Amino acid sequence: MTMDTTFRYRTLFSSIWIWAILAVAVSLMAIAANRLDRLSYANYIQKVREATFFELLEVRESFESLVHSQSLVLRELATFISENPDMTQEEFSRRVQSIRGTDVSTVSMAAAPNLVITLIHPVEGNEGALGLDYRTNAEQFPVVQELLKNGGEMVTGPVNLAQGGLGLILRAPVYVATPETPAVGDGIDGGAWGIVSLVLDYEQFLGKAGILAASDDYDLLIEVVSHSADTEGAFFYGDMALKDRDPVTLNFDFEFEDWKLHAVTKGGWPQTSPNQWQERLFMALVALALLLLLIYIIWLADSRKRAEVLLVNGIEALADGFVMFDADDRLIVNNTKYKDIYGFPKEALRHGTPFQDYVHTGALGSDFFLKPEDRKSWLEIRRQSRLDGKSLDHEQHLADGRVIRVSDRRMRDGSYVGLRVDITELSNAKAAAEAASKAKTDFMGVLSHELRTPLTVILGVARLTNNARLLGTSKAVLNAVERDDISPEETKALLDGMFDQLSGMMGRLIHSGDHLLHLITEMLDVAKIEAGSLTVDRAICDIDDIVTPVTQQLMTLSRDKGLDLVVSQEQGAVWADVVRARQILMNLLGNAIKFTEQGQVRLSVQVKEDTVLFEVKDTGPGIAEAELESIFEVFYQVDSTETRRAGGTGMGLAISRDLAKLQGGSLTVTSTLGEGSCFVLTLPSASACSDTVSDAEVRD
Repeated sequence: MTMDTTFRYRTLFSSIWIWAILAVAVSLMAIAANRLDRLSYANYIQKVREATFFELLEVRESFESLVHSQSLVLRELATFISENPDMTQEEFSRRVQSIRGTDVSTVSMAAAPNLVITLIHPVEGNEGALGLDYRTNAEQFPVVQELLKNGGEMVTGPVNLAQGGLGLILRAPVYVATPETPAVGDGIDGGAWGIVSLVLDYEQFLGKAGILAASDDYDLLIEVVSHSADTEGAFFYGDMALKDRDPVTLNFDFEFEDWKLHAVTKGGWPQTSPNQWQERLFMALVALALLLLLIYIIWLADSRKRAEVLLVNGIEALADGFVMFDADDRLIVNNTKYKDIYGFPKEALRHGTPFQDYVHTGALGSDFFLKPEDRKSWLEIRRQSRLDGKSLDHEQHLADGRVIRVSDRRMRDGSYVGLRVDITELSNAKAAAEAASKAKTDFMGVLSHELRTPLTVILGVARLTNNARLLGTSKAVLNAVERDDISPEETKALLDGMFDQLSGMMGRLIHSGDHLLHLITEMLDVAKIEAGSLTVDRAICDIDDIVTPVTQQLMTLSRDKGLDLVVSQEQGAVWADVVRARQILMNLLGNAIKFTEQGQVRLSVQVKEDTVLFEVKDTGPGIAEAELESIFEVFYQVDSTETRRAGGTGMGLAISRDLAKLQGGSLTVTSTLGEGSCFVLTLPSASACSDTVSDAEVRD
């Protein structure tokens, strides 16, 4: 059996990736089922909490209504006492009996002038409370102090009553209206008569408020929260541990204190919903159905893949882009290389996608080609080849610099198969060879001009000197000698004129010779750089030894052009080759002066911790951003015409950057067209020099 037959008939579940998909699917289904189960339970608990909330609303309203009614009774009594502070026990009892709204759970009502209970009704059964001094009651005195301090009502409970049993106590302060009322101490402010209290039976109150009835179905906690943020809350009814069981909480509408009602269902919230197992069984059946459907889909996909995998592998193995279109120009298949060449999004290259559809996605838009008109031209060439039923051979020049050879061949059924070959390297090599040839030709033209100029001057001066007798000053001297009537002073003046003319000619000769020597030196430096034999002799030297000779030499040139040469220099030492450092600065400043027509050229020297920065900034025409790195290439010139006018061969910046690197530094440039350029030379400072450098190397 061949490998192809083995592949065709292997078992579906023998593929590891299929098992992986099934495992992931089962995991996702399990996660989804667990999530749905949790959501179902959460929904059930939410409904239970809502039911609890609405049932507790009735309990809260009953509780609030009872407390508010007894609070009104207490306020009425307090008002009466404030108007009759010297009432007797008999008057007090008669007044209490006349107050409406007194609840059946009321145990007693008492008044405590100066915080001592002296008035109480009914007296019978409450004799134990008479004479109670709140100051001596450690349990209730702090509450009384807080009451007097705040000046409002307060409810306390459960409290151990002096007359026995547990009670709920409502208290309110009593103030007299006459200024003659004596002030009393121990926490009572001036003008306070004392307090009145209403005692309710704790158990009867809970029953009437509906708390005891609600406790049959719920675990309840009534919490009294202190107004003071640093005081822990007290409980009125229930167990404080209930707060840790995520209870439903309602706030009571009391002005005097912050009360809260907490509740959970009896024994805690339900752990499961009533329909939990039915829901889980339904989810298991749905998951099983989905899993079977997934297995069937995987089987179909695997069968299709078996038929295509060999073809796809063969196409993917191609080093070039491959694409096939049917007779209706719809995509049949392509390889990854084709997608990568044009940067198509994956979704654009689907089977059956019309060519025009993914052309308009932007991958083959006008900005994809080097020239916008190339897109229109290519589409027209392709359309015409389809109409004519002919093959297509074409080169596409893309905006990113690539060159793609397009070859489409028509098949018998009208379909087309195409290859996309990246010939960028071949095209670039050809362009580079042409550019190198052109650069060499341009350089030779510039160099011949640069060499011809000083040689012409040298030869011209030499010819004139060789025929010195023909000079006007020489003829004047000879004529004077032939005459006898010339004085020695006149003879000396004629000789001085002749010597001055000869000196000027020799000056031009020396200047041209120096320029010629400079060109030859640059060519030798380039040759050494390319051969890797250029060396530098570094030592610690003063910055002034580098800057001053260069600026003095170029000051005249800048002045002749009407430019300001501004030097801003910090003192310090640098670790460099003095001669080569001067050469770099001479080149940078010389270029700045040559290419700047007006404004100024500025040299700034800054001493950093480990480096020294030489910044040359001009107000010249600037350099295009695309050419900022090219200017450091040998023989490269931004503008041959401008460079020829200003002078130079295009070797100076390339030499300068290499010299900077050899000295452990760098040379960079920034520029803005129309504003000027800024070159920055970085060299190591003296502090970066090795400690082993001899003091003899230091130059003053």
